[in-house]
Amino acid sequence: MRLDIVILACLVAAFGQSRSAYAQEKPPVPRVGYLALGSITPPTFFVQKMREQGYVDGQTAEFEYRFAGGRRDRLVPLARELSERRVDVIYAYGDEAIAAAQIATRTIPVVMFACDAVTTGFVTSLARPGGNTTGVTCLTTELSGKRVAIFHEMLPRLKRLGVLYNPENKSKPMDFVQTREAANSLGISVDRFEAREPEDVDRIFADFAVSKPDGVSVLDEAFTMINAKRIVELARRQGLPSMHSFREPVDAGGLLSYGPSQAEMTAIATTFISKILKGAKPADLPVQQPTRFEVVINLRTAKALGLTVPPTLLARADEVIE
Repeated sequence: MRLDIVILACLVAAFGQSRSAYAQEKPPVPRVGYLALGSITPPTFFVQKMREQGYVDGQTAEFEYRFAGGRRDRLVPLARELSERRVDVIYAYGDEAIAAAQIATRTIPVVMFACDAVTTGFVTSLARPGGNTTGVTCLTTELSGKRVAIFHEMLPRLKRLGVLYNPENKSKPMDFVQTREAANSLGISVDRFEAREPEDVDRIFADFAVSKPDGVSVLDEAFTMINAKRIVELARRQGLPSMHSFREPVDAGGLLSYGPSQAEMTAIATTFISKILKGAKPADLPVQQPTRFEVVINLRTAKALGLTVPPTLLARADEVIE
């Protein structure tokens, strides 16, 4: 009888040890950090694409969101916070977030959503990024000339162009230079307007009311996207046509845009996150570029401005908002 009890006790102990060993061997849930200058809610499309990759927050992964609320001085501390939390990868949305992530860590993989990864020095080359950073870049600087040409096609009377951009974004000074050169080649003079803080936007449009440019080109990135509604509202009040780098400000009331699809870029970025979580090294993953470049026109805004969209441009538009 005692022998049976001993055997049973041994079996129970062995079973308990096996369960404990299984629990110890069960792989930890991956942790993904998300760093951005703006936004206060989880980005829906990012969440959707991560789900398609098999990563669901609270189930198969843990997402750590850090938003700076438009204050760039908070980005580096937030990036360091993610590093201290020992996330497995940091997704950095926008050039300023990428720069902060690279300051915070040289070991944790960083997947970037960049305006121009090479011009900014985030990677040494697209084919061989090196270091701990890879991801997707839209190379907006290379699109500057075509953006000006499309705006000129929309506004043949365009002779004076105001260019609004954030110089704190490392890619935007070069974007401005390329925009100015393209405009000058078409006989268009350019006035530069730098916006670092939200209050700068109101000051710039007060200047526009005096200088009266024929149109404004907004070199979009995280800061201008945060302030997009205010920018397009002020442009509309002044009867000022606006050109944008992404479609989102056009959805909000801007006139037209030419640039890559942020949705496609986010989808590409989430594939990088998935590969890294499965063991790939950032240095071995070539930086990708989007393949879709969209012309989006807001016909409601055109009508409000008293503009007629040229039929040739209307035919080339990828989307028309009516």
